Amino acid sequence: MRVCTIGSRGKSARGFFGLLRKAGVQKLLDIRRRNQSQLAGFTKGRDLAFFLEECFGISYEHVPLFAPSEELLDGFHSRLGKRTCDAATWAWYTEQFRAEISSKPIVERFLAATKGVEVVCLLCTEETVEHCHRRLIAEHVAGRVEGVVVEHL
Repeated sequence: MRVCTIGSRGKSARGFFGLLRKAGVQKLLDIRRRNQSQLAGFTKGRDLAFFLEECFGISYEHVPLFAPSEELLDGFHSRLGKRTCDAATWAWYTEQFRAEISSKPIVERFLAATKGVEVVCLLCTEETVEHCHRRLIAEHVAGRVEGVVVEHL
């Protein structure tokens, strides 16, 4: 199975859907905690589900279990302040998030959501994977499910 990841920030609809189509994505798992913000544009939950399914034949599922907790996000943002993410802040976040997901049924939920799927894509907001939870979820799954290959779109 191939697990792709994609962020919505900084992408046009043409670029976003083009990447999914080129990668052969069959199902998109929306792993954002909140997916209904007006700031989400074309990736707002219900609209995104419609576009994916009706226009591209890609199934959609919102899986907030894979998102960081509100407490973790609050702690991250308070440590971050108005700066860009530095190595120490990201190391703290990574450690905290990995502890959170180790206590959740991430692999079981992932396998249930991807049954019969060969190419799945994890969606969050961040433009790149360097400081993003989608990469950490993909690595968590790949480390526990045989045959998973990760590709960042």
